[in-house]
Amino acid sequence: MGWLLQVITGVFLIFFLGIHLYLANIDFGHPIRFFTAVLENLHNGYWLAFYIVFTYIVLYHGLNGVRGILYDRFDSQKSRALIKYSLSVLYVVTAIYGTLLALAVSRIAIP
Repeated sequence: MGWLLQVITGVFLIFFLGIHLYLANIDFGHPIRFFTAVLENLHNGYWLAFYIVFTYIVLYHGLNGVRGILYDRFDSQKSRALIKYSLSVLYVVTAIYGTLLALAVSRIAIP
């Protein structure tokens, strides 16, 4: 199941990253204009959801990759249980932080 979700999140990453890079580099080019555009986007509920889902997918894909690497190194059941638990806690904490950060930034007044 982990391998299948890794592939699925990889496909979504291509899509989400493509949109993100397009917005960052093609449309605006200048950091100040990009920052303002991101603020404007985050005031839209759809874009806010886009960035939150993007955060969850990046987190899952990255931490699942780290899990695979660590499982190759540590093969005892006890080690794997600790790795799985630790990465799960890291995922939840980071996902909550990312969500709260996106919500906080979405409330910043647009200059």
